[in-house]
Amino acid sequence: MSTSHWRLKAASSLFVLLVVILGGCSLDPNKGKIKYLESGKKYLKAGKYQEASIQFRNAIKLDPRYPEAYYQLAQADLSLRQWNAAYADLQQTISLDPQRVDAHLDTGRIYLAVRDYHSADGEAMLVLQRDPSNVTAYQILAAAQIGRQDYAGARQSFGKLTELRPDDPTTFVNLALAEVNLKNLADAEQHLRKAVEIDPHFLPAYSELTKLLAWKRDLNGADVILEKGVESNPAAVNLYITWSNVLYAQGRKDAAYAVIEKLRSNLKDSAEAMLASGDFYLARQDKEQALAQYRRGLQMEPKNLDLRRHLTEFYITTGQLNEAITANQEILREKPKDVAAHVAHGRILLAQGKNTDAIAELRNEITEDPKSAQAHYYLAAAYQKNGNLAQVKGELQEALALAPDWNVVLEGLAELSLTQDDPKVAREYAEHGVQQNPGSTKSRILLGLALGQLGQVQSAEQQFHIAQELSPQDPETHSSLGLVYVRARKWPEAEKEFETALRMNPQDQRALAELVDFLVRQGHPEKAIARVQQHLAVNPADAYAHILLGSLKTSESDRDTAKTEFEKAIRLSPGMTQAYLQLAQLDHDRGEMDAAIAHYEKAAYLQPKSAMVRSLIGSLYFEKGDLDSAGKNFEQALTLDPNFAPAANNLAWIYAKRGVNLDVALSLAQKAKEMLPNLASVSDTLAWIYYRKGNYVGAVQLLKECVEKVPSDATFHYHFGMTLMASGDKGEAKQQLTTALGLKLRSDDALEANKALSQLF
Repeated sequence: MSTSHWRLKAASSLFVLLVVILGGCSLDPNKGKIKYLESGKKYLKAGKYQEASIQFRNAIKLDPRYPEAYYQLAQADLSLRQWNAAYADLQQTISLDPQRVDAHLDTGRIYLAVRDYHSADGEAMLVLQRDPSNVTAYQILAAAQIGRQDYAGARQSFGKLTELRPDDPTTFVNLALAEVNLKNLADAEQHLRKAVEIDPHFLPAYSELTKLLAWKRDLNGADVILEKGVESNPAAVNLYITWSNVLYAQGRKDAAYAVIEKLRSNLKDSAEAMLASGDFYLARQDKEQALAQYRRGLQMEPKNLDLRRHLTEFYITTGQLNEAITANQEILREKPKDVAAHVAHGRILLAQGKNTDAIAELRNEITEDPKSAQAHYYLAAAYQKNGNLAQVKGELQEALALAPDWNVVLEGLAELSLTQDDPKVAREYAEHGVQQNPGSTKSRILLGLALGQLGQVQSAEQQFHIAQELSPQDPETHSSLGLVYVRARKWPEAEKEFETALRMNPQDQRALAELVDFLVRQGHPEKAIARVQQHLAVNPADAYAHILLGSLKTSESDRDTAKTEFEKAIRLSPGMTQAYLQLAQLDHDRGEMDAAIAHYEKAAYLQPKSAMVRSLIGSLYFEKGDLDSAGKNFEQALTLDPNFAPAANNLAWIYAKRGVNLDVALSLAQKAKEMLPNLASVSDTLAWIYYRKGNYVGAVQLLKECVEKVPSDATFHYHFGMTLMASGDKGEAKQQLTTALGLKLRSDDALEANKALSQLF
């Protein structure tokens, strides 16, 4: 039986059933389906999407081959965000009526939403073959080309749109953005000016033109266009803020503040204006004015959620955590599921040093709302505190995918890439950041550092000079340039920049540390010591400087003086964990293990959530041969941070050495290997567990890599020899065990190695 015949039969049966149900009255299916369709459209227009969906389905029951009902059902599903159902409805519409342009266009939009750009292309091209002047098809095609980074194709499509809609400023803005990506800045500027000319009230045109002019360092031009924008749009708050930022970037601070006053005067009853003014003042560290504007806005609109969130942000930023907790709890009482408030709670926990609790809160929020870019960003910050760089990178990338133009995320990824010695990737992120916000000093510094690492010193210098123009009082612009000069081996220039940073801010610990490091690298430790002593003569209460001097004295083997300096730092600042860590290292170097453990315990008291410190204590117990205490400390470290690889590796090693909990040991070692794939000691641990479990093939492969990477490590050769012996390769086993003994293998392992060798002769 054919499908169409079956459907006709089904429809016929349905009609008979309806006659019975309705008591024998007649009902024309065509009239009925149209009635349901029109009723559904009314519900759809009224925003009652569930009711509309029911009516369209009723129409389809009367006529399963009714394309208009399927199309309207798709509109209801789209409004309900039921994407899969909408896609199925549109496909059914097209199968029943292949000529329906609207269904192809909606399908193209769905493909765009899921980033299937090639399929979106196909739908748009199909429509354009039938209707070469279809504006929506060109819009979908251009968006798909942008998604595929085919900017030349997008330029052509947007160009066609400007011909089809010469009075639409949006088309000219989009064409300009395509030109920007093709580095055709002059053409881009022309298109953006055209957009402003077409519609002086189209705010995106001013925004993009300002970005472009700032990118070209034409701040005067940006000033002129923004003044025009404010004149044409006196209620556009964002234009005032952008204008004031441009003026501030020019060093015209009085003019910038005058624009903010103009905003507050023109929109004196606007809570939005007060919010924006508060943000401007806070960014300039004018905390008193920022707080005044937020409070003024809340007087106008006490229930304004944005203002209350920004007030919470203000308290967190300024370290007023009790006030932040109170403000945030008020929001949560009214809106228990408010995403931003839960993220703020995570940030407060982070500021309180409760890293584990912060991570749990932010993870929970991501489970509730996976699309919260803020939750991902601050979870990355929490992981950063624990030193989990792989997880930091993952969360930042998630945040960037959700908010591609969020500068703070771009800067975070650029900074992380520099830390991981990947300047090419750092440059890409920093360039994007500068493009989004040309007035960002931090983005300029990061771009300069990336260019410096790539050996492009002249380009790096240019970025730092711009940064210095943007923030003349920021010492970081000089200390960072000093780092670039160090890499370029421009020694006098480097020293000059570090000293300039210290003159601008004598308390700049980073600049002092970088200057000291530079002098030591130059082979002048005595000069470094003299420079820190000179600093301490003027700043005797600088605890960090005492730690620096202690570190220098340690390197010079003057451990008594070093100890004195670390103890001074503790007297000046009892909460300086670094001083206790340094003292512990001194004790360790002297072989005073109990004293070292005591100092590490004090550091752990100051940082009770630090998996690293707890793991260091475990390592000292391990060296003492107290495996019970070592294991307990590594377990505590993993309780604090289940992903702390060194603790996972060391605990796995203890289990393997004792031959207990081998399945748990394997899981721990595999996790450590995943996070530290290139560390030979981690590979050795995993290999030894394989050996203990009888997986000699896996162990041999890993241990071969270990002895090749670190041929001087006796333990690696010993493990390799024992594994080869177990796998039957007696000749190579004999050689590896002999090598291990020649490298002064530990006594307990040496006994086992000699015993094994006696069996091989």
